[in-house]
Amino acid sequence: MREILFYQTDSGDKPVEEFLARLAPPPRAKIVRTLEMLRTMPNVPGKFWQKMSGSGKLWEVRTEYGGNIYRILAITAKGNRVVLLHGFQKKSQKTPRQDMEIAQQRQKRYFERHGYL
Repeated sequence: MREILFYQTDSGDKPVEEFLARLAPPPRAKIVRTLEMLRTMPNVPGKFWQKMSGSGKLWEVRTEYGGNIYRILAITAKGNRVVLLHGFQKKSQKTPRQDMEIAQQRQKRYFERHGYL
């Protein structure tokens, strides 16, 4: 089993929790089910959990609902942990550069605080 952690900013905010709270209940429930699958399944299908090519250590949690595409960018850490860094609704085929940069900045900050995991 994996432990799912929400990245926390220096001020105590949890951006992915806030992203989920802003969603309507049906897509939020589907994303939560996907996260539960990630937590409990040893081999998660690539449709739901995939390493991002060309992104270094970033992975993406992938969920679709009602024709909308949702992504949560994450990193893996020691102790079978997954740290959720940034969530967004995807509107194009390619992950927007701004969303990648946000996740990479949070990844860097996480490693600064907790060491390279």
